[in-house]
Amino acid sequence: MPGRHTTTSPVVEEYLEAIHKFGRSADGVSTTRLAGHMQVAPASVTGMLRRLTKAGLISYRRYGEIALTDEGDRRAHELIKRHRLAERLLTDVLKVPLDAAHEEACRLEHALSPEVEARLETALGSPHSCPHGNPIDAGADDHTFSLAEAPAGRTLTIARMEDETPEVVRYLSERKLLPGAQVTIRKREALGTVLVVEVKGKRHHLSFGLAESLRVARGGKAA
Repeated sequence: MPGRHTTTSPVVEEYLEAIHKFGRSADGVSTTRLAGHMQVAPASVTGMLRRLTKAGLISYRRYGEIALTDEGDRRAHELIKRHRLAERLLTDVLKVPLDAAHEEACRLEHALSPEVEARLETALGSPHSCPHGNPIDAGADDHTFSLAEAPAGRTLTIARMEDETPEVVRYLSERKLLPGAQVTIRKREALGTVLVVEVKGKRHHLSFGLAESLRVARGGKAA
């Protein structure tokens, strides 16, 4: 709906997006993890967390849990939606390669006004997911699980890619391990730290961490 965004700086938006992302992962949110992601010193993260707390966007106690408030979560969802719509524009219309879409969208997402976002969504046909398979609505129910948890011998459908960094996307693209692809775990090696997977009749070795970043759909259908 046009006019709903509250203006925040790009840096604040990036923090909210990172806290949302890490908050959904097994490792959770920490100042150290945020510092690595933002490429700043831990002291800078602490200062920003205090600022976000004062603005009512997160709840935070030093050495304690870091979590988005309802308002922080709402703003994070707005940013993620703009980012994923921007990725759709870049790949579907401008034909930007998939491995470059994420970083380009990171630049573009902060510049989209609510009015342009609404027009963009309509022009794109109100897509349900970004090119990496992640839902446009970050709050949508997720019925997927990681490929690393999948049973051997069962064919499943890749639903989305959680890691959108260029190197990872390029690696997976070269092996056809993209949303919509049918994949089967054929073997687990080295105490489960390496998986042998088959896609389109070819076998590939994937590290456990990489397999964990690929989400597959139950029942063999993409979400």
